[in-house]
Amino acid sequence: ICNIVQRYGYGPSDELPLEPNGDYTRNIGYIKFADYAENVTACNSHDNLLNNVWFQPEEVFPVDGTPEQRQHAFWIPVDPLYFNISKSLEGMELENCVNATTCLDETPRVVQVHRGTSAGIYVDNAAYRSFIYKKFKVSPVDMESAAVALICLQQRVPFIIIRALSDLAGGGSAESNEIDTFISLASNNSVNVVVEFIKRLVSGH
Repeated sequence: ICNIVQRYGYGPSDELPLEPNGDYTRNIGYIKFADYAENVTACNSHDNLLNNVWFQPEEVFPVDGTPEQRQHAFWIPVDPLYFNISKSLEGMELENCVNATTCLDETPRVVQVHRGTSAGIYVDNAAYRSFIYKKFKVSPVDMESAAVALICLQQRVPFIIIRALSDLAGGGSAESNEIDTFISLASNNSVNVVVEFIKRLVSGH
């Protein structure tokens, strides 16, 4: 997903730059920054000069497509076989503690999600976390998976994304940067799940 910032003063009824050429669209939706403004009581309009950011599909040039003819992709489906195998991993036991004194409050578990997404920044914002879930039914947010998915789509290579969450993107404890504490635990759990996935893939699960 890429984004385009709309000029201040424009709204949903105003065309985006280059929209008539097929570069951008208003069909998917947007986030209005003013809806999430805080501490702006001195501002009569409670507005935000960042205005609206519109969500856009990515451009893809498939390896088996017409040269120089682009296609657009917003959601990229994972491989059905890989998805079915991953379902069988849901009861897998995962590590719970970083060390003898630092453990998670809840035991981590393997779950399939409806949709995931990547952001160009590290997300530690509960409001944005809630927004993308309500708008797109997106649960996990990372910084890398979309790049892998887009290349697999472009090359027509089957794929699945397996990630371990090291924090709750602003929806966890009051302490910021939970990733600093749990990144090693998340990494180990992710490796263990991937290894088990490969075992089941090779054995025909």
